[in-house]
Amino acid sequence: MQAGSCSNRVESSSLDDKTKSLVLVNYFHSMSSKEKTCEDNSGDLINMLRTCYAAAGNGWVNFVAVDYYKRSEGGGSFQAIDTLNRKLLCGYDDIHACVAGKTSGACTP
Repeated sequence: MQAGSCSNRVESSSLDDKTKSLVLVNYFHSMSSKEKTCEDNSGDLINMLRTCYAAAGNGWVNFVAVDYYKRSEGGGSFQAIDTLNRKLLCGYDDIHACVAGKTSGACTP
């Protein structure tokens, strides 16, 4: 949970290993803190997902673990995951740009 850095565990494959289909981000403190979580699950979460996107060779994570998912300022973890799902589905921030029935990457301009 270091801003601008998306590290992986020593025993894990590198983040940009394209042979792995599951990329997991654990986004919570070692010692759970309900008060700190509200801040963490706000803008910091989506910023971390964007940082990890770059660290993973422009690949979006497909699994995110957070503490107290309902605690945030603004859209929080729900908004971050919604943005992540849109990125995974078709690469756009706006779900309306995605074309129904097409595979990932098929979107309207």
